Amino acid sequence: MEQHNPKLTYGNDCPHIYFLWQGRIYISNAVLRLIGNPSGIRLLWNVAKRALIIQPTDISDPNGYPVIGKRYILRNSLLIGSTTLINEIWSVMTEWDKTLRYRIVAKYNKPSNVAIFELKYAEGSDL
Repeated sequence: MEQHNPKLTYGNDCPHIYFLWQGRIYISNAVLRLIGNPSGIRLLWNVAKRALIIQPTDISDPNGYPVIGKRYILRNSLLIGSTTLINEIWSVMTEWDKTLRYRIVAKYNKPSNVAIFELKYAEGSDL
C-alpha cells in the first residue's frame, strides 16, 4: 500500500474526499479515475481503523452508489448524501467541528483496487 503523501496538492488530479456535517460527502473525480472509472462505487466504513474505503463496483450493485451521467464531471466531484454515515463518522471523530469541512487525500491499495481515506489525516477548513 502506498504511504500517505502530505506534499500532494488538492488540485483536480489529487484524489481526495470532503466530509460535511450536513450529510454530504464529495468524492473528487481523481478518486474515480484512480480506481478505474467504475460505473458504481461502494463505501466501506471501518470504525476500528477510522477509515473510509471506496471500492469500485457495478452500477447494478444494490449496496453501491451509481456513477452515471456527466453531472459529477462538471463539479469535479461526485456528491453522495448520507446522513447516517456522516453521523457515524462524527460519533467517532469527536474532535471534529461541525462548522468545518474535512478533506483527506486517498491512499491507493493497488492489489485490491481501493481508495482508502484515513480520518486521522483529515484537514479541517471553513465551508
